[in-house]
Amino acid sequence: MEALRAPEEVEKEMETWRVITLADIYRALRAHPEWTQELRKVLLTEELLNLPIVFKKFVEEEFQPLRKDVDDLKKKVDKIEGDVEKLKVDVEKLKVDVEKLKVDVEKLKVDVGWLKGGFMELQVRDRVGAFFGKLLKRARLLDSSDLADLLYDAAGQGLITQEEAEDALRVDAVVRGQLRSDGLKEVLIAAEISFVVDRVDVERAKKRAEIISRALSQPTIPAVIGKEFTEGAKEASQELSVLII
Repeated sequence: MEALRAPEEVEKEMETWRVITLADIYRALRAHPEWTQELRKVLLTEELLNLPIVFKKFVEEEFQPLRKDVDDLKKKVDKIEGDVEKLKVDVEKLKVDVEKLKVDVEKLKVDVGWLKGGFMELQVRDRVGAFFGKLLKRARLLDSSDLADLLYDAAGQGLITQEEAEDALRVDAVVRGQLRSDGLKEVLIAAEISFVVDRVDVERAKKRAEIISRALSQPTIPAVIGKEFTEGAKEASQELSVLII
């Protein structure tokens, strides 16, 4: 390696070159590469001369740690993305569970409604006088076996069809008595019983009362009994002349 030469020596040597154009400078530097360093010292500031050292220090002390931080951040982001995907799966599972719960709740509502209706039907059958005494004197519940005999006999005589007999037998209660508002005339009341009475209950009571009336050749009043009545039930009861008890 060539030893460093004194600036004065280099300068003296430069004086032997005649420079007119940039090409002359280029040829001189090609012939004497050692002049380049001296020219840098003259042309560049100390900050610019030290820039390579500063940059190297930046890479070692600032950039490398920054890269490590970026790598750590990427790992954290990857973990978050994994957690988000897992959360999406959990949310989808939760949606399925909620839908299943909705179905179960609806089924439970139906079951509870059926139990309430069944309990109320037992109350009506057990306390005929309490429910029908205001309308009928000597109110008596018609036994389902007796009703079946009467309906199937009527079907055999052609008064009603077999299908009508089977439908009328599904009535919740048939009560016989003397109508207090009409000179104690003997009548029947065909009642549909439900905890919440709706339009369907009213229409069913009307239909079955008409079948029983034709089968037994006796006036039969359609009625619905319940704790609550929908607006549809109230409207239908007026339209179809069905008694609300």
